[in-house]
Amino acid sequence: LEKILSFGSIKYRRHNNNSDLTNDIADKLSVGLLVGWVQGRAEFGPRALGNRSILGDPRSVDMKERLNKRVKFREWFRPVAPAILHEFGTEYFENYQESPYMERTLYFRSEVRDKVPAVVHEDGTGRLQTVKKAWNPLFHQLLSTFHAKTDIPILLNTSFNVMGRPIINTVNDAITVFFTTGLDVLVIGRYVLTK
Repeated sequence: LEKILSFGSIKYRRHNNNSDLTNDIADKLSVGLLVGWVQGRAEFGPRALGNRSILGDPRSVDMKERLNKRVKFREWFRPVAPAILHEFGTEYFENYQESPYMERTLYFRSEVRDKVPAVVHEDGTGRLQTVKKAWNPLFHQLLSTFHAKTDIPILLNTSFNVMGRPIINTVNDAITVFFTTGLDVLVIGRYVLTK
């Protein structure tokens, strides 16, 4: 990443600590920016669980449509996942069960659906990802910071790829998707790239 940044004219900032990083990104998410989020080692499997993710504000009515049209280039009906702080699971889902790998689809409680329309599927469900600090401390910190700013303990989370392509793995993959889609922000470690 540092080599690429040294040769290009990419706008970026490097944060000195995780608190500054998560505060900056929570602010960007809360105003509706679409964020590519790359942290640590790549995940193995069909889901993005906070290491290779595209993140958005679940409060926005048109966020899923914007994501599908500008970044994923896929059909309107494709759902996106709610990543939720575990401690708020029962507040948002009926018969809540933790789901660290997005392997469960649960019904949102009817009284909260309007709070997070971007992650509520047509039938009132969400294929959730439970997030605990012990499992992914930085992603948990980002969700907690977003919650402190918005009173919403959920982020829209979907895999960092475009339709028909595998989830990104390398820095080069991430930068290619960033500059060939409508992503607004790319976070790699503590580096924050913007257009």
